[in-house]
Amino acid sequence: MSVQGMDIAVIGGGVGGLCAALCFARRGASVRVYERAAELSEVGAGIQVSANGMRVLHALGLTEQAQHFGFESKGLTLNAVTGRRVAILPNGPTRETRLFHRADMITLLSDACAEAGVEVLLGENISPENRLSSDLIVAADGVKSAFRPWVTGDERAAQFTGQVAWRALVPTPEPITEGGVNLYMGPGRHVVVYPLRAGRLLNIVAVEETRTWNDEGWHNAASPTDLSARFDVFGGAVARLLPHVTDVFRWGLFGHRVPQSWVRENVVLLGDSAHAMLPFLAQGAVMAIEDAWVLAQFVDNHPGTAGLVGYEAVRKERVARVMKEAAANAHRFHIHNPVAARAAQMVLGLGGRLAPGVFHRRYSWLYDHDVTAQASSST
Repeated sequence: MSVQGMDIAVIGGGVGGLCAALCFARRGASVRVYERAAELSEVGAGIQVSANGMRVLHALGLTEQAQHFGFESKGLTLNAVTGRRVAILPNGPTRETRLFHRADMITLLSDACAEAGVEVLLGENISPENRLSSDLIVAADGVKSAFRPWVTGDERAAQFTGQVAWRALVPTPEPITEGGVNLYMGPGRHVVVYPLRAGRLLNIVAVEETRTWNDEGWHNAASPTDLSARFDVFGGAVARLLPHVTDVFRWGLFGHRVPQSWVRENVVLLGDSAHAMLPFLAQGAVMAIEDAWVLAQFVDNHPGTAGLVGYEAVRKERVARVMKEAAANAHRFHIHNPVAARAAQMVLGLGGRLAPGVFHRRYSWLYDHDVTAQASSST
C-alpha cells in the first residue's frame, strides 16, 4: 500500500493540518487543505517547537526555513515570584528548540505545501454532514472540531480546569541575540516569557487560577490594566514588562479526554481535534507535528484502515502521557504555601547546579523521541 496518487483532504489550515498535508504530499499523494477562515493566518502568539518536533521539520527539508523564522532557545530558566533565578536547565546540543511566532510557522508550512503541490481552499466549512468523497479525510480542525464528536461518539463537553491564560506580545528595546524561555512561578499563577522574530518581540503567557469561565476561544480581548493588576505579585522582569503591554487576549483552559477512537470510516483525527492539551509542557503543536509524520507513514505502509488504526494505537499512549505531565505542571508552578514553594525551589536550584543530567533524563522520553526514525510498526 502506498499513498502515491491517493486523494487526501485535510480539514484545517493550522500547524497540524498543514504539516499533515506536507507529509502526505511529499509521499506522492494529491492533497487539498480546506480552511474555514478567509485567509491562512494565526493570532499573535508564540509557539515552542522542542527537539522532538524539530526532527520532523528537518526530515521534511525545512531546516533553513526553521532557522530563519525560529529563535534558537538555549534552555529553560526557572524563576521565583520575586524574579530571583532558581535554576537554569540548558537544552544541550541534542535538544534543539526553536521559538516561533505562530504566523511565521503558518507561513513556513504553507509555503512548503505550495511548493509540494498542495492546494489550499479558503472559506470552506467542511463537516461530517457535507464531508468529501476523498480517499482519506484528516480532521485537523482544532479544539472545537466538527468531526471529533462524529468520530468518537462522545458529546461530553470539556471541563473548565479553573485556570485562565493571558497572552501578549511586547517589542524589545533592542533585539535579543541569545536567550531562551523564562518561567516565573507564583502562588496560584505563573508567567512564561520568551523571544520571537530574531529577538525583536517578547511573547508573554500568564496563567492564573480562577473560579469561572465560559469560552474556550483564543480571541477574547482583555484589559492590559487587568493583566497588570492580577499579576502584580511578580517582581523582576515581569514587573518591568507588564506596563508595556498594549494588547492582550485571555482564554479559559479546558481539560479534554483522549477519545477511545480516532478513526471512523475514512476520517481520522489529528492534533487538537484528537488530544487538545493544557499548555504547561509546550507540546500541543509539537504533538500535532509528530501526529502528521506518523499518520502519513502508517497510511503509506499499511493497506486500508490498518494504517489508520496503527497510527491511533501508536499515538494514543504517547499523547496521553504528555497530557498527564502537562496537567501536573500546573500544580508544580502554582504552589500557594510560601514555605512549600521555597523548599521546592531549593530542590530545583540544587538539582540544576549539582545534577543537571537528572532533568534531562526525566524528560528523555519526550524530547529525545524521534518519530522520523521509528519503524511504522513500533512506538
